[in-house]
Amino acid sequence: MSRRKEKKYRMTPADFCTMFRCQTGELSEEFLKELGRVDTSYRPADPEERETYILQVLKRISDPYVARTREENFNTFEKGWRENLALLRENGPTALSLKPLYFRPSPFLRYQDNLVVSGNAGLEYDLFTLARMILFRKHLSGYERIYELGCGSCQNLLMLTEMFPEKSLYGLDWSPAAAEIANCLGEILNRRIEGMVFDMMAPSTERIIAPGSAVVSIHALEQIGEKHEGLLRYLHECRPGLVLHYEPVLEFYREEGLLDFLALMYCRRRNYLTGFLTALRRLEAEGKIEILGAWRPHLGGVIHEASLIIWRPAMEEIRRGKA
Repeated sequence: MSRRKEKKYRMTPADFCTMFRCQTGELSEEFLKELGRVDTSYRPADPEERETYILQVLKRISDPYVARTREENFNTFEKGWRENLALLRENGPTALSLKPLYFRPSPFLRYQDNLVVSGNAGLEYDLFTLARMILFRKHLSGYERIYELGCGSCQNLLMLTEMFPEKSLYGLDWSPAAAEIANCLGEILNRRIEGMVFDMMAPSTERIIAPGSAVVSIHALEQIGEKHEGLLRYLHECRPGLVLHYEPVLEFYREEGLLDFLALMYCRRRNYLTGFLTALRRLEAEGKIEILGAWRPHLGGVIHEASLIIWRPAMEEIRRGKA
């Protein structure tokens, strides 16, 4: 069969509800409008394309520059967020100004345990935008204060303030440039947006996060590898009302699947977040937290995927935090 005759598919509102465990009636008009604007068409990769993809990923994994030290990571992100800060000051607070420059065009995408090909080379970022619209509306609308861990370019803070202009937003990041972007957003938009320097690998003893608030991390915990014990202890002590993570969760990958094994190889080579869900389950078994949901939407990037973990301190812990 020629490639022109291959059947194409399109992601529907029902597909997103399946991935993110919501009802179609919960989808906002804003989301539906954006979904109608985006070209979500795709088709399964053919054998030749699959081989091309696998070779590209293996070459990426074997690249000596894939593994970086903590200092190299800091310098890379500080430089990248300074570029976004310059774009913000030059072009104003737009999604394009704050789009991280590591999102690059690609015809490939991981989706539903398969490799698919799309004519929309920016589909990964488009789907990332749609996913955040659902997650923020469904899980964060009931909180007056929202703290983002690893706010980076502050693209999520921009989306949050557009959705919830009355809320107080806080961007926490180890990069001074990221904190500057958050403060700049607050000044330009005249909104309650504040940036703070915060090292997730070595949290300060000061409790920055207000009890009963919401905490979110989006593609931010990747860089802390196995060093998440201090962060989890800090979050637990702050007694937030809800914590939402949309991060790579290695426990959900299957080593017997080729695409999953490639993702595991890549994440391990990058020293990405490891053992995080296992640590949270241990805290739950100790009666310290309650995991409200932990699942893999099977909506991926080019090489690896993000999964959902939603939790909160146990109710007794929350009551102690309010006392």
